[in-house]
Amino acid sequence: MIDTSVLLHPRSVTTTPAQRLIRNQKQLAHVKQLWYFLASVLFLLTLVRVTRYVWAKLAPPPEPRDVTRKRRRRKKHPFPSHLFCIPEGLSAFSTGFRIVFFRWSVPIGPGAIASMSELTFILLYIAAMFVWLLVDTQDLASFMYQDRAALMGSSQLPIIVALAGKNNVISWMTGIGHEKLNVLHRAAARTNFIFLWIHGLTRVVSGLSVQSDLSHDFMRAGVLGLAAFSVATILSVRPIRHVAFEFFLVTHIVLILIFLVAGYYHAKEFNSGDYIWPALLVWAFDRALRLGRLFWNNKMWSRSDSGDALVELLSEDTIRLTLTRRISWTPGQHAYVILPTISNLPFEAHPFTISSIPEDGKQCDVVFLIRGRSGFTRKLREHATKDHGSRVPAFLDGPYGCPPDLTAYTTCVLVAGGSGISVNARGGKSAVRRIVFVWAVRDAVHVKWISKTLIQALSATTASLTVEPRIYITGKNYPIPETTPSTELPVYSSLKLIHGRPSIKKLLNDEIASSLGPISVDVSGPSSLADSIRRALISDSATPAAVLKGSQPVTLHVETFGMVKK
Repeated sequence: MIDTSVLLHPRSVTTTPAQRLIRNQKQLAHVKQLWYFLASVLFLLTLVRVTRYVWAKLAPPPEPRDVTRKRRRRKKHPFPSHLFCIPEGLSAFSTGFRIVFFRWSVPIGPGAIASMSELTFILLYIAAMFVWLLVDTQDLASFMYQDRAALMGSSQLPIIVALAGKNNVISWMTGIGHEKLNVLHRAAARTNFIFLWIHGLTRVVSGLSVQSDLSHDFMRAGVLGLAAFSVATILSVRPIRHVAFEFFLVTHIVLILIFLVAGYYHAKEFNSGDYIWPALLVWAFDRALRLGRLFWNNKMWSRSDSGDALVELLSEDTIRLTLTRRISWTPGQHAYVILPTISNLPFEAHPFTISSIPEDGKQCDVVFLIRGRSGFTRKLREHATKDHGSRVPAFLDGPYGCPPDLTAYTTCVLVAGGSGISVNARGGKSAVRRIVFVWAVRDAVHVKWISKTLIQALSATTASLTVEPRIYITGKNYPIPETTPSTELPVYSSLKLIHGRPSIKKLLNDEIASSLGPISVDVSGPSSLADSIRRALISDSATPAAVLKGSQPVTLHVETFGMVKK
C-alpha cells in the first residue's frame, strides 16, 4: 500500500547513504533501459524499411489478374475453404492494419487530429517514460524519482532535437520524412517539459539544502533554463503557431538555446551534463548541413550564377515561383525557399512541394506552385500582383522528404497536386500501368497554366502507361476559357474537363474494381480532401473483406507537414 504521507509531506523524508546509493544506481539503470527500449523501436522501424526495400527490388512485378473470372468465382463462393491462403490473407491483414493505423483519426485538440499510428507512438512513448520514472520508487517516495525525472528528461534532449531537424538520422534510418516526425517532436518535448517540472517542484517542496539553494549560480541557471523551456512550450501551442509562425520560430530557437546552455551549466554540477551537450551537437549538425546545402545549391561563390527567382501570378490566388538550379530531387519531395525581399526576416525559410519534373545532372527549372493565403504567401501574392514576371533574390535549401516509391503499384490515383502527375511518368523498371490524375480547382482560368505541366508530363510517358487526367472546376466560372495554340491542352483522348466536385468515393471504387494489381492513392491538397479520401478507403471495396473476395489492396499516401489539421 502506498504511504500517502510521503506524497503530502515530502519534507519529512530522511534518507540514509544506502538509500541514496540505491536511488542513484536505479536512476542511471532506468535511463539506460529507456534508451535500450527506444533504440529497439528505432531498429524495428529500420528493419521494416530495409525489408520493404529489398522486397521491392527482388520481388517480381505483380502479374495482371483475370479480375472478372476471379470475382465470378468469389460470387459463387464468397468465403471458400482456402480463404486464408498466404497472398490473400496477408493482403487482407495489411489492409486492415492500414485502415486502423493510417486512415482512422482521433481529435487531439482544437482544429487538429492525429492518425492512430501517430497516437500509438505518442502514447507508447509517454507510457514508457512514466513507467521507467515511477517503477522501483519505494511506494512513490519523492526522493526516489525527483532526480530521476531530471535525468530521464535530460537524456531525451538529443532525440527531441533530432526529431525537429531537417537532417536527422531517424529519417535516414526509417524513411519517415522530418515533416511527419515533427508531431513526435512536440509530444516528446511536452513530456520532457512535464518531467522537468516534476523534478523542480519536488525538489523545492522537499526543501533545498544550503549546498543547493538559489544563492548558487548553477541553481539559478536551472531556474533560467526551466523558465525558458516553459515559455517556449507555451508559445508552441497550435493557435500561436498558426497566427504568428515567424514569431514562434525565432523565439523557439532563442529560448531553446537558452534552455540547453543554462541546463547544461546546471546539470554539470551534478555530473549530468553529458546528457545535454549532445543535443547541442545534434542541432549544430543539422544547421551545418543546411548551411552547406544552401551554399552549394545556390553557388554562392559564383558571381555568374543567377541567384534569383521568377515570380508569376497565374490566377488571383496562385503564384508560380521558378528557380534555375543544378540539383536532383525525387518527385514528391519539397524544398525550403528563402526570399529575403519578400519575407519579414531575411532568413525565413518556407517549405513548398517541387512541382516540376527533375532532370538529373542538368541545370533545370525548379518550380513551385504556391497558394497565396496568409503570412508569407499573402505577401508573395501581393508582390506578384503588383509586379508580375519580376525576379527577386532567392535561395533554395533542399530537397527534403521521403516520398513513397510507387513503382510496385499497378494503378496510381493522384489527387490534387501539381507534381503528382510526374511521380510515375518515368521509364525504367516499374509495374505502373495506369495513372489517374485528379485536379480540383475553383476557377477555369487555372486550365491555361496547368496545360504546360500536363503536356510536359504526358510527353514523358511510355507506350505501356495509360494516363487519364481529370480536371474538376468547382467554381462558377465555366465553361472553359479559350486558349492559344501554344498553351492549348494536348489532344488526348482520355482528358476530362468536368464542372463540379469530384465524387471521391465513386472514383476510388471504380478504380479499385477495374485495377489488375495493387493501387496507390496519393493526396496533396487541403486536409478536408485528405479526410474525405480516408473515409472513402475504410468502406466498400477497400476493406479487408473486399480484398479476400478479390479486390486489389489499396495504399494511401498523404502529403502533410506535421500534425494533420481538420
